[in-house]
Amino acid sequence: MKILYTSDQVTQRVKDMAQEIINTYPTDKPLFVCLLKGAVPFASQLLTAITEINPAFYPEVEYMHVSAYGDKREASDATTYSSIAENVVRGRDVIVLDDCLDRGFTYQDAKRQLLDQGAVSVKLVVLAHKQTGEPGRETPFLVGFDTPDVWLVGMGMDDAAHAPEAERWASYIGHVSPEQS
Repeated sequence: MKILYTSDQVTQRVKDMAQEIINTYPTDKPLFVCLLKGAVPFASQLLTAITEINPAFYPEVEYMHVSAYGDKREASDATTYSSIAENVVRGRDVIVLDDCLDRGFTYQDAKRQLLDQGAVSVKLVVLAHKQTGEPGRETPFLVGFDTPDVWLVGMGMDDAAHAPEAERWASYIGHVSPEQS
């Protein structure tokens, strides 16, 4: 495993992202939707940073269980396992929080569902943005780090092919090579 971004680099970038969100939404507070399970470490750090910078911001967060990987290092089509109550979403600006954007299917699935539930707008804030060259992939509203197209671990990204939840809770972002197991 090779570390791409240290814990200190991640923490500083997340604080910078928190400030950008506060600057973008000074009065109207968006609904944050955390994509489970991967976005939890990132979302926790981001929402904490928002309230430390602006204690009156009061982030509201909901959760959506979406998966594209399972226990492999190969993506399949995204599957949504849970949704959010329509009355919570309707008429709101929504910010989807995700750990990693690679092909974009997970986000597209979540976005479609949130718009169907009446969201005014849906934007993506992602910690890691893989440079895959995927055609037609949507550009995130905010990106923590542009990364190479490699298998990433840490800050919510796991290596379930190695062991359940392996590296998910690490505070850094690293990558493992396909031959590592």
